[in-house]
Amino acid sequence: MTKKKILTIALAALLLAAGIGVGAYAASNYGTQADPLVAKSYLDSTLTPKLQAQFDSEVDGQVQILESQISASQTGLNFVAVTLAAGQTLKGGSGCEIILRVGAAVGFGSEGISDMTDGTAVTGGTAVKTNHLCIVGTSGNGVKAGSSATLLVRGGYAIS
Repeated sequence: MTKKKILTIALAALLLAAGIGVGAYAASNYGTQADPLVAKSYLDSTLTPKLQAQFDSEVDGQVQILESQISASQTGLNFVAVTLAAGQTLKGGSGCEIILRVGAAVGFGSEGISDMTDGTAVTGGTAVKTNHLCIVGTSGNGVKAGSSATLLVRGGYAIS
């Protein structure tokens, strides 16, 4: 045999031995007790329920946040009873609706408030009539209680 054939056979045997050695090493080091292969049964029985529980928890948290935001926004759709002590003021946001139910109050602010029932302006110092729907046109305008007063308010407001 020629040296070239002998060298080729030796190289092929060496590559075959190296391949067998790498295969044996890989087979002995993967899927051991310390580093097991992941089986589908493991995913189905252990990992998937944990991930599902975590996902459900996150979704429930987000749902609660959204429900509270929706509830808060719907609160603005209903009138809220507000009681003012004598001398307290209610400053409404633009578009705030006010109905004086009990007591006495006067309008205040640069433009006052609009009495929609009479179609008049309730400017600074003018008495607000009981059971009349008043709307705040400019944010910061509102009513000042002359005595203890109960109002129905819908929209944004601040009491001072």
